[in-house]
Amino acid sequence: DAPQAQPSPPVEEQQVTPAMLEAIPDSAYLSAPMDRDDEPPADDDYVEPDIDIDPASYSYLDELAHESVVELEAVEPEPAPAAMPATGLAADWLEVFPKLPISGMTGSIAANCTLMAVDGDNWLLHLDPAHSALFNSTQQRRLNDALNQYHGRTINLSIELIKPEQETPAQAASRLRNERQRQAEASIQADPYIQQMLQQFGAVIREDTIKPVDAPVVQTQ
Repeated sequence: DAPQAQPSPPVEEQQVTPAMLEAIPDSAYLSAPMDRDDEPPADDDYVEPDIDIDPASYSYLDELAHESVVELEAVEPEPAPAAMPATGLAADWLEVFPKLPISGMTGSIAANCTLMAVDGDNWLLHLDPAHSALFNSTQQRRLNDALNQYHGRTINLSIELIKPEQETPAQAASRLRNERQRQAEASIQADPYIQQMLQQFGAVIREDTIKPVDAPVVQTQ
């Protein structure tokens, strides 16, 4: 019979002692030297990629920039209060404006106009120059078409960039919003339950959260 291999004696686990740690030189903890392949490439080794880039492929960036500018211009500032209330033709324009089939930029332009003169089918509007950034012949034509459709006849419309002296539809809407806001704030302040909460619990009214509530529409048969 072949001789059987004798089992090796168990290897005792070596214990690391503080003395052994003190014997390890500091150089053993230093990182290994960087190979040549690991070094960053020198400036001379950089090669410009040979890629033929078509400038037209980036034309969408110009379009996005143009759209951003248009959006910024489309933000209308809050109209300043009118010097005088609307009377005569200016009051007539306040009644006609909400009935016109217009919206968007054309509606914004019409809202900042006032009717100055009517001579038969010849109409003259004054447009506040502060709101004329988007005004052009196209917007005037659209407003003219809306007037033609509303009156059922051809109107010859002229628009001059002159600040209206009487209230425009935009100013009237702003005034009504401010009045309703003041009424809502006064109603909150006068509410007995609100006053009780303020006095007993030290509650605080956040005025920026007060919004007027539209009156419900009652339909009659």
